[in-house]
Amino acid sequence: MSLSSCEKPCYNGVCLNKACVCSKGWYGSQCDHCFGRIRLSGNTSIITDGPLDYSSSAKCTWLIEPESNSAPLTIRINSFFTECGWDYLYIYDGDSVYGKQLAALCGEQPAQEFTATSGKALVHFFSDLAMNLNGFNISYESNSCAYNCSNHGSCTAGKCLCEDGYKGQYCEHQVCKKNGISVENPCHEGQCVDGKCECLSSSVHGEACQMPVTSAVWDLIHPTNEAPTGKSSHASVAIDDTIWNIGGEFFDGSTDPNRIDVYNVTSRTWSKIAVAGETPEPRFDHTVVKYKNKLYMFGGVTKTIKKHQITQSATNELWIFDMGSKTWTQQTHKNETIIAAPFAVAGHSAHVVGSEMFVVFGYNPLFGFLHHVQIYNFETEEWSVANTSDHVYGRFKHSAIEYTTPSGSLAILVYGGSMWNNTITDSLMQFDTTNKKWTNLPQSGVQLYLHTAAYLNGLMIIAGGRGANMTAGSKSECFSNMILSYDIACKQWSNMSVAPSELKRYGHVAQVIGQKMYLLGGYDGTMLNDVWTLTPAQCASTTRPDECRSITDGTKCIFVDSACVPFDPTVSYKSSFSSVIKSSTPKNFDECTSTPLRLALKTCEEQTDCVSCASKSGCGWCSSGEQCLPNEQECVDGSGMLTSWEKCSQRNCVAGLRPCAMENNCGSCKVSSHCTWYPIDKSSPCVSKEDLIAVVYEHETKSVLADRSKFLSPSHFPSLSRSFFRNTSECPMPCAQRNNCSDCVDLEQCMWCPSANRCINLEAYTLSFAYGQCHSWVTSGSGNVLKRICQAESNVCEEHKTCGECERDPGCGWLADDSKTGLGLCQQGSAAGPLKPKPANSTWYFIDCPACQCNGHSTCVTSVGSFPPVTVEKCQSCENHTTGAHCERCAQGFYGDARNGGVCAPCDCNGQADTCDPQSGKCFCRTKGVTGDQCDKCEPKYVGNPRNGSPCYYELAVDFIFTFKLKNDDKDNHTTEINLYSVPYKKDTDVTFQISCESPRGTAMVSLNMTSSYVDGLPEKTQTMMTGTICDSKGFRRVYVASDKGYPFGPDSNTTFFVRVYNFTTPVQIIVSFAQSPPINWVLFFVIFAACFIVLLVVAGLLWMIKVRIEAYRRNQQRIDLQEHMASRPFASTKMELSMLSQLSSAGGPTPLSIEPRSNYRAGVFTLAVRLPTGGKAVTPSGTSGLAVASSLCLLTPQQVTTLKEKPENEETNSGRKSNFRNLLRTIRNRSNNNDD
Repeated sequence: MSLSSCEKPCYNGVCLNKACVCSKGWYGSQCDHCFGRIRLSGNTSIITDGPLDYSSSAKCTWLIEPESNSAPLTIRINSFFTECGWDYLYIYDGDSVYGKQLAALCGEQPAQEFTATSGKALVHFFSDLAMNLNGFNISYESNSCAYNCSNHGSCTAGKCLCEDGYKGQYCEHQVCKKNGISVENPCHEGQCVDGKCECLSSSVHGEACQMPVTSAVWDLIHPTNEAPTGKSSHASVAIDDTIWNIGGEFFDGSTDPNRIDVYNVTSRTWSKIAVAGETPEPRFDHTVVKYKNKLYMFGGVTKTIKKHQITQSATNELWIFDMGSKTWTQQTHKNETIIAAPFAVAGHSAHVVGSEMFVVFGYNPLFGFLHHVQIYNFETEEWSVANTSDHVYGRFKHSAIEYTTPSGSLAILVYGGSMWNNTITDSLMQFDTTNKKWTNLPQSGVQLYLHTAAYLNGLMIIAGGRGANMTAGSKSECFSNMILSYDIACKQWSNMSVAPSELKRYGHVAQVIGQKMYLLGGYDGTMLNDVWTLTPAQCASTTRPDECRSITDGTKCIFVDSACVPFDPTVSYKSSFSSVIKSSTPKNFDECTSTPLRLALKTCEEQTDCVSCASKSGCGWCSSGEQCLPNEQECVDGSGMLTSWEKCSQRNCVAGLRPCAMENNCGSCKVSSHCTWYPIDKSSPCVSKEDLIAVVYEHETKSVLADRSKFLSPSHFPSLSRSFFRNTSECPMPCAQRNNCSDCVDLEQCMWCPSANRCINLEAYTLSFAYGQCHSWVTSGSGNVLKRICQAESNVCEEHKTCGECERDPGCGWLADDSKTGLGLCQQGSAAGPLKPKPANSTWYFIDCPACQCNGHSTCVTSVGSFPPVTVEKCQSCENHTTGAHCERCAQGFYGDARNGGVCAPCDCNGQADTCDPQSGKCFCRTKGVTGDQCDKCEPKYVGNPRNGSPCYYELAVDFIFTFKLKNDDKDNHTTEINLYSVPYKKDTDVTFQISCESPRGTAMVSLNMTSSYVDGLPEKTQTMMTGTICDSKGFRRVYVASDKGYPFGPDSNTTFFVRVYNFTTPVQIIVSFAQSPPINWVLFFVIFAACFIVLLVVAGLLWMIKVRIEAYRRNQQRIDLQEHMASRPFASTKMELSMLSQLSSAGGPTPLSIEPRSNYRAGVFTLAVRLPTGGKAVTPSGTSGLAVASSLCLLTPQQVTTLKEKPENEETNSGRKSNFRNLLRTIRNRSNNNDD
């Protein structure tokens, strides 16, 4: 072989024949992605995922074992950026994952160092399929403590022994010396007195006198004794001057997870409560409250560890701790069904109200995010659910506080949290424990969950958390140190002064004792055990009213009686005489900053009904919560507001039943009696029973329209059968009840976490494994062969079949036997050896694998490679029907799992397939129409019995053309032949066979046989008509004449043609037909044609006669109607004396105004204008007419008739009529003149 340059650099390998050959632990075209396990034996080295962004589905492990073998080992994080909550880097102290876990890093991490006291460390990296980010750069150094003990201590047995005047795990904090004066004064504006700072001025405060009293200050408290193990998602309760911490999530390897740790804020000491008797299982995401002299612990996620196998599940257990006897007792509840309280929840909040405990929201594995408020009565020991008509969405790991309202009732404020569909909210809601009403309050603009809150000086203070920070744009902040405060009286949000970067965390708790807020524990990539305290600004630091109002950092100040004092909403402050005279607003509003939102809130809250609210400009009415809010706010159920008073009907202004669309889980949908589950509509699968019929009808109608061919059959028209409702309304088994990988991933919305041995809903992943507890996961989209994927990702080492697969699990190693056949067993273990005793004649492999692994089906043969010149071991010829470089697969025609001595069985395909799936044994049937895992059934429309090796036939109806399109997909990929048959049913009629085969991959072969019951009286006989005939895209045609001997067609002969098309490769299109078309009788054809033509003429003549009759009838009817109309005209008669004028004018005698000739033109009606008598006067008397119209029937002369009948040429009819009339008048006038002459 010759070396040649590669186009791109090989980062972790060598270039060979223009391709990168990667070193162990690397892969990729440039050897740029980590893979597998790598042993690092140097005293110092670098660990990185590669020079570029890390790859998807990465699993990389580094075992650090320095040659010096000197403890401790320092691991330094130089840079780190991975996907928050999904891609983790795990660091363990020791040579396996069974040592103490130091970190589970994700997100963007600052530079930091860790100390492995054993001198060894295991580093494991896991990534998912989604985002690929910059990754990490890590270095290590043996025989040194982290940060070199900040140069203020000595490293002894892996721990820093700090000099006097310094404290902390790495001596990083300077404190006052117990004795003597420090060279460097740790007190900024104070001095050391008795080992702590005493401020020299009243204008500063803090542990080191570092902040002015007008600002809040955060201080890290240094306990006087050793702090317990770090934890997150634990529960705490403040009792006098102590804070009790119970439960919580620990890193693997932490000891005594059931312990109760108590921190005393006065003595700054930690103590452990000695518990007697039975103790509950370890748990996290639970709650603890105090009532009388007992602690009540409810819900959470229990964690069971057996033989290094972890099992987690949500619970509804209620445990009671008697503070006097120091004993735990589990409280049993009377409700036995899962649809009644108490519901199993995690990530909820609990509050004591009188003699009751209110449990707000939380996540339930069966019902999703609960929107209920569960109530437990301490005295009656009974559970119930708050009866509220308001519709809200449930949430997980929100923060909540309780406070007393001005009316004296107790209210619960709920902020943030994670909701369905992985939505993080910034909403703030209030629950009135007396009226059981929810109301919405202003949003903060910062989405958070896994944060904490406390009530201090009339403020709700929010600290830390995880979520989207609005100040960072769309970038998601994995660990937040933002401190928010909400002024309850003024309903205003504000940001407090910047907190130290060390406060970036989530999963912590907070309690208020005195006038300070204490923050404990949490997670920032490591489990924290520190204690921080928030001291608010001091109101008494000023005597000026303006300065008093400006002090808002952790407190709210009010100027009363010439003094600046903290505001207490439960106190009624007296008003001055001038303010009473002026009727000014009470003090609690005077001290609020005027903002547009607060003014809008005040205006809208004054409206108490829908009509007045919607009539107010800028306000809208929320039916759920019966609340009037500004338009820019949201209702508690997320629905739209009513902003027009016309919509304020009785039905709209009061909330009714909970909308089914708010239920996003089948279980919660079924619990609502008026809802049902309809999974076909994925956008809103929960619908009301009233709307279900319309939804089903719409869905099925769309399905029918999508396939128009279904209209041919009435049976496919939408129908609403009872079975349909029964099937669609049933809920699938919830993810939480699926106890193995294959059952879990059968449901699309489920995912399996092998390391936690738990099946969860996809939307609950970041909730359930917020601290990196899941080292890998499997979903339905992980691959086609889910059984193999589940087996490869199993947390049970013994289920891994190969050494390579075994070593992808960081907790496993390979125990190979010494037979050199590749057989072995995957077991739990470390670099030192398996956890169980190692049997004889075996070798333990933790980083590498045996050189030759033949899976027990061959032995190794040693040879020497030419380049590089190293010894190469290969498997000899594989036996037991196996194949592959390591005999890891079953040979063709066999199936099974050949790995690690597995058996390969022959494919059982009834002679209908040449191959089968090498893993499942499902046969790849080569004949179209044959189906089944063993090719033992015929598809619909095919007939036959494939069990005995016979094919399945498709019937070709005579005189029809059939097209078979076989695609190159999973269904037809292995198809190489198709069998058809046709029965010619016409006697003495020729049969025409035609076929074409179009394929881009070649031609096909056709064979044709004919079978008949008798031929010339002989018994049944089969004739071969053709065999091996080539069929291409042009095709061919054959005609079998019925008159030929040996071709008996018709029903009596039972003749059948059998066609076999074979030796083709998909994709292919086969067009085939059988036709029986009798010869044309031309004499009969023309006779029939002539007869049809004559019949057509007769029919046309009859229709013409009918048409003429109808038109004549219409004309006569019109004439009669016209005559009736003319006869009905008004008329009257009078006697008139018409004298002949003695002298006519030059124009002639009188002429008619109109002439109406009769139809025969023998007479006509002449109409003339007649001058009425004037009585001797010039005009007729006043009030009478001077003219009259007179008509008379007169005979027409031949000349007049000729004139009336003339039709002018090239003129329209109307104009011609006018010309005729003018000619007639002219004729009459001339005739009159002639008579006068």
